[in-house]
Amino acid sequence: MTEAVTQLTAPARPIEVRHTPRRHVYHRQVRFSDIDAHGHVNNVRFLEYLEDARIALFLDYAGTPPEDRSGLPAVGVAIVRHEVDYRRPLRFRHGSVRIESWVTKVNRVSCELAAEICSDEGVFAEARSTIMAFDPHTAKPRRFTIPERTFLKRYLH
Repeated sequence: MTEAVTQLTAPARPIEVRHTPRRHVYHRQVRFSDIDAHGHVNNVRFLEYLEDARIALFLDYAGTPPEDRSGLPAVGVAIVRHEVDYRRPLRFRHGSVRIESWVTKVNRVSCELAAEICSDEGVFAEARSTIMAFDPHTAKPRRFTIPERTFLKRYLH
């Protein structure tokens, strides 16, 4: 997970993943292909940045997810809502941006994850995502397990 991106079109890889008290911090390089006709990162790409950071956070807990009968990852959470506030344009840059994530609520079957896409220059976007636990075999909601709740509470603000 610390492999450098060697092509502008290569999938994004984290440059560094580190933890601060109650925040998960993920660094991501802005790719040339993320830039739209207006010269800044397209708003849809911001959701990809958030997804990359969220996957890194959950992989810290779960490691490699088990596979379903088709050989696809059997992931036990789903996004049911996103809210994104765009604060300033993010342009192509030499350095990476940080995606800082933390948990704002944990319920029996869902949690709310907040995030900022930022750099030392300031915040580019703020987001909130509602995540629901579900059984990948039945595709029905389920309760978070005690270990899952304990992990999520580690990032509770």
